[in-house]
Amino acid sequence: AIEAERAPRMETPGETHESEAVQAAAAPATSDLEAQVIEFTGCSLTVARAAIEAAGPAGLERAVDLALSGECTPQSAGTQQSAGPHKAVCLVRRDLNMGPGKVAAQVAHAVLGVYRLAQDRSPAVLQSWVGGGEAIIVLGVDSAEQMKSLLSEAAQKGLCTHCVADAGRTEVAPGTETVGCIGPATVQSIDVVTGHLGLL
Repeated sequence: AIEAERAPRMETPGETHESEAVQAAAAPATSDLEAQVIEFTGCSLTVARAAIEAAGPAGLERAVDLALSGECTPQSAGTQQSAGPHKAVCLVRRDLNMGPGKVAAQVAHAVLGVYRLAQDRSPAVLQSWVGGGEAIIVLGVDSAEQMKSLLSEAAQKGLCTHCVADAGRTEVAPGTETVGCIGPATVQSIDVVTGHLGLL
């Protein structure tokens, strides 16, 4: 008997060759920031991702420095800011003479601001802070300029920061920047920025 010739197999829409699937799995998508770190440093994608995670909001320049240092590995990225006791620090403007209830509300807004930010940028650090009791320290600053200067310094060091601009319904004018918050982060990393300040 003569075996009938089989018709060529037609692929259905959406069907993928096995080789293409293997290639896709072997080539993970690269973000623009990852591509820039790799271009500037010649590091691997794994190291680039670890450097970006460790750099946090400090961005490209810090990530490049970390990648070039050779100290940033996938293992170190998640623990760089997660070892040791953690805290968040709130900077309250004394010059506004806010009442205690107003201060409490503004501090709450500030802490919620950094909490939301840390959920995306440094979840391991946030988890360490929550697990350690969620320490929050309230410090006093003399002016908006001093508060913003400290927040800027903290952000440059890769720490999460948030500044509250009040709605102006009670004690201060609309848009007044009342309280800034830094963290959560290790006690040591925050004290470098705010260790000279006194309690409110």
